[in-house]
Amino acid sequence: MSGCGNDGSNGTNGGGASNGGGATNGGGATNGGGATGGNGAAPFSGAVLCTGLFTPNAATGFIRLVSDAELEAGGEIESFEGAIEVGGGVACATRGNSVFAASFESPTMTRYDVVDGELVQGETVSFANFGLSSLASLSDQIQVFSDTKAYYFDPGFRQIIVWNPMTMTTIEAIPLPAAFDPPEGFSVGVRSARIGDRLVLWGSFGNEQNIGVASAVFGFVDPETDEIVTDTSDDCGGFISASVTASNGDTYFGAGTIPAMNHALGFEGSFEPCALRVRAGATEIDSTYVANLNQLTGVGPTGGPFGGFGTKGFLLAWDESVEAIDPMLTSREHVAIENWRFYEIELGSTEPAVLVDELPPGGGRGGFIAFDGRPLLNQFAGDLGTSTLLDLSERPIEVAFTIQGAIGFFARLQGEPLPRMAQRIEPCKAVECSHSALRLPPTRS
Repeated sequence: MSGCGNDGSNGTNGGGASNGGGATNGGGATNGGGATGGNGAAPFSGAVLCTGLFTPNAATGFIRLVSDAELEAGGEIESFEGAIEVGGGVACATRGNSVFAASFESPTMTRYDVVDGELVQGETVSFANFGLSSLASLSDQIQVFSDTKAYYFDPGFRQIIVWNPMTMTTIEAIPLPAAFDPPEGFSVGVRSARIGDRLVLWGSFGNEQNIGVASAVFGFVDPETDEIVTDTSDDCGGFISASVTASNGDTYFGAGTIPAMNHALGFEGSFEPCALRVRAGATEIDSTYVANLNQLTGVGPTGGPFGGFGTKGFLLAWDESVEAIDPMLTSREHVAIENWRFYEIELGSTEPAVLVDELPPGGGRGGFIAFDGRPLLNQFAGDLGTSTLLDLSERPIEVAFTIQGAIGFFARLQGEPLPRMAQRIEPCKAVECSHSALRLPPTRS
């Protein structure tokens, strides 16, 4: 992991910092109290924001604290100034007042604690012993379940790495069940979510042309025993969007906009976009429910659901009345065009989706963040240069925050950091942290 102002110790504590009970940090801040620094400062109250910045030849990640004052002001949040920069990109998770950052350029997870209102770099745990050279992933592949148990879901080697977030040490690697093994000539992508008191994995399969097919596998993980119960479906696939859990505990999984456009372009192996359901507390797919997303909107290629709240979910559909599908463009190029409209659905219902007139056309990527009890719909710009968070809790719909780059994680920090301590890392300055030397995340065959 790299960061401007670091001492080059690769995320370790360096020679002079100690994690013992009497560890100090320059001005006397200790970790004995946890919630306050050694200077008696009030505990930090706010959120952590992890974003990505992408150019044709480079990618990088940023980790930044957002104060209550900024949250209350709303509007634009400056993602880069004063942030910790992570070359290649970053995926984040939190527990209490600690942030866990996975590097896209190395197989390491680094912990940061909030001390005196700043991020303090802690220990780093490496997953290299499990065959990884990078932790290029999405934030939902990191699940911190308790102070002493966390999971990293690695689809490349089809394994779950169990690690301890307090000691920042690895515990074991659990192979994914055979149901996650793709057929020859296929690949599998795996996502995860904490739903209630358990963890749920779901995998989608793609062929040699990287076209998603109508096949999926689910794994239901008991965090007490790490036992995994699996179920499969040949009715639907392409689940690249996050899951949506309704207020009754039922969870919905739908094909994304790229699989939807693959079908519209007539690619071999593609399928009409669809959604599946897992009932609350169940360890199997609900065989009575398969939704046709194109039929719900009735206007064009449709992907989702992209987030929701209560009993509502949101779909994204290509607006063919404005722009026709171009057979000379790829599915990804179509997704980058700001010609997608949001539709609202009643989760589990076959009633037609309703166009959300208040939401203007945008790119074909959507997301949803529950923040401070507010449902925030994330509308990415087509080039991922900005993320607009729209507050759906009231009408008319208003912009809550505009964030530079592609938002990957945004969550309030609560409680005290875990009882560890390390040296302070200086934040990046815009003039010191050049984006020109950044490298794309490594790929793994």
